[in-house]
Amino acid sequence: MTGPTRPLLVDWRAGLDYRRDARPCVLCGNLTPLRSHAGEASHKVCAEDWNAKYVGETRFVSDAQPKLRCDDDHA
Repeated sequence: MTGPTRPLLVDWRAGLDYRRDARPCVLCGNLTPLRSHAGEASHKVCAEDWNAKYVGETRFVSDAQPKLRCDDDHA
């Protein structure tokens, strides 16, 4: 038996995702300083909800993750 699939969370930690000027979110209309990789103003939660609704679409994606060196194990 399988459970419901979890929505893919977007990782927008890079400084390029934040702007000083807040603009209306393209999805909910409330102000946000966040921008998608295409430059669209969007809250992270709104983008994740959109991704869950439109599975397989690539409108909102995560930041590229840096490759770890072999000696980067901090565990």
